[in-house]
Amino acid sequence: MILFGKIALGIVGTAVAGVGVLCSEGMIEVKVVERQPEVHHVYVIAPAMLVPIGMHFAPQRDLSRVATQIRPWMPTIRAALDQLRDSDDVTLVEVKEPGEHVRVAKEGGSIVVDVQDENETVHVSTPIRAISSTIEQLAASGPTI
Repeated sequence: MILFGKIALGIVGTAVAGVGVLCSEGMIEVKVVERQPEVHHVYVIAPAMLVPIGMHFAPQRDLSRVATQIRPWMPTIRAALDQLRDSDDVTLVEVKEPGEHVRVAKEGGSIVVDVQDENETVHVSTPIRAISSTIEQLAASGPTI
């Protein structure tokens, strides 16, 4: 019986450690409420670590082309993301028009995009750390110059 308990504890401990690693980059949250023609709600929350993992399944020829284009801009991107990560919460872009409102902001350690109009409401929140690691992985893919 004690051996079974040790095995079960080892399995549970491994599962908890795996979940911890998977969630270490933070969580991506997507909320969509569509009002026309009928009301639909979509709510997805997923570990941000899935994005860099998913990049391994993207076609290499497409990643190589994008990596070649983004690589010269990496020092600028790194500096911008580092400054954004260290800054206080701030609204980066806000557009208000009759019936429409778009807001892009830095809240906590995430970039948040909120869009509202008569037909739908969209909310997307992504951790800056996950954005940074994904862009680094993208730049590293493909042939080096």
